[in-house]
Amino acid sequence: MLGVFLLLAAAMWMTPSGGIKTGEFIFHMPSFKEMFLDEGPGYADVSQILEEQFSIDSLLFQEDGSGDEPVLKADYDSLAAKIHLIDMGDTARLKLYRFFDRFESDKLVRIMHYGDSQIEGDRITAFVRDKLQKRFGGSGIGLRPALQPYDFILSAAQNNSRNWKRFPLYGKIDSLVEHNKYGMMAAFSRFAPLVSDTIPVMDTIYYEADLSIEKTAVSFKRARTYEHFRLYYGNAKSPVKMELMAGDSVILADTLKAHVDFAVAEVDLPDTTGRVSLRFSGYDSPDIYGMELASQRGVIVDNIALRGSSGLFFTRNDFEHSLKIYQELNPGLFILQFGGNVVPYITRQEDIERYGRWFSAQIRRLKQTCPEAAIIVIGPGDMSTKEKDRYVTYEHLPYVVEVLKKAALSSDCAFWDMYEAMGGYNSMPSWVNAEPELARPDYVHFSMRGARLIANMFYNALIFEYSTHLQEKSEKE
Repeated sequence: MLGVFLLLAAAMWMTPSGGIKTGEFIFHMPSFKEMFLDEGPGYADVSQILEEQFSIDSLLFQEDGSGDEPVLKADYDSLAAKIHLIDMGDTARLKLYRFFDRFESDKLVRIMHYGDSQIEGDRITAFVRDKLQKRFGGSGIGLRPALQPYDFILSAAQNNSRNWKRFPLYGKIDSLVEHNKYGMMAAFSRFAPLVSDTIPVMDTIYYEADLSIEKTAVSFKRARTYEHFRLYYGNAKSPVKMELMAGDSVILADTLKAHVDFAVAEVDLPDTTGRVSLRFSGYDSPDIYGMELASQRGVIVDNIALRGSSGLFFTRNDFEHSLKIYQELNPGLFILQFGGNVVPYITRQEDIERYGRWFSAQIRRLKQTCPEAAIIVIGPGDMSTKEKDRYVTYEHLPYVVEVLKKAALSSDCAFWDMYEAMGGYNSMPSWVNAEPELARPDYVHFSMRGARLIANMFYNALIFEYSTHLQEKSEKE
């Protein structure tokens, strides 16, 4: 036994702290400190964060005698202590408060939530949308791509014929695309092959395609109400016929324009619409930038999930083209939730700082296209990597959060720190190990329950600022 102990001690002493890599396998031995003194992984205690979750609407508002105007009823300091607040300077706060004033209008108030796979499937966005629509009105799911690249079953189910293809502006960009007019969702979809601008469209092949979108039983109630349909398209080389059906009835038969880089086809939907179908036919396909199912007043929150994206695509999109689209959409608030996709791969401080500068350039482009819109940047949450037998926060994640915060605040935008909101360093394992689980076993993505919780935390922070704005307005009047 003594001989075995000495051999193990020698192996522990000789094995480097990073282990010995053999092919894809890394051989580790515990250090003497880990063997005799280590008390465990030291995961963050998030129990208080989870226990103190609440609905801000129930604490903040009560109806007055008329039932029309909200009345503040919560103490400011006690409420602020319960919320992980949005960080912003005076200019960003002024712009956000101007956005809040839109809630009092009878027009559509649009929030565009861009993010990576953390918001995929309408996670996080759906909950924020539902809460805002309950408070300020509105219905529908907002923008969605013609070809859904991932499961979107939470808010709507979609089916496409097999001849659709999606062309994204991020990740691996298709070299056959000869332009950079990708639209507001950083990707367009087509049902006919791409044809070079130098080659005329042949009238020998007639293409047909279809798709359908319908409400699901698991979606929020207001998301199931489809009042108005809009199709955003362009770049067709010949006219394309389109039929839109609500249920079994054709409610729009239109010819999509050729030789335009941006156009809109739209129609009101019957009150009972819970499913729409589209049929296309022609010798070419337009680039379809997105479709919209929403009301024409109240709030709509677009979920624009871009798996694998680090958020560096706005400057790649054609500026004049983007300007036309955003002027049509008229967003009042952008939520930019990125950073998670660079965390596992970025290792040098100078590379992280460069990412921060690139992200600042994206903010500048958005401010050029939509100078009146408010912008809130949400940094990545905690993410864990496995070291030996435990999961720990990626080494450079806190610094990625810091550079995104710096990019936002220095650009007169707001920043909400999701990393600190969920507990900071080594908090993700506590979310994974919660019962029921709040994050997935990949130690990166929230579960549906966790996504709802983090969305509620952000919503509370947003509505807290709204309540502060209401109070300041009432004091001035």
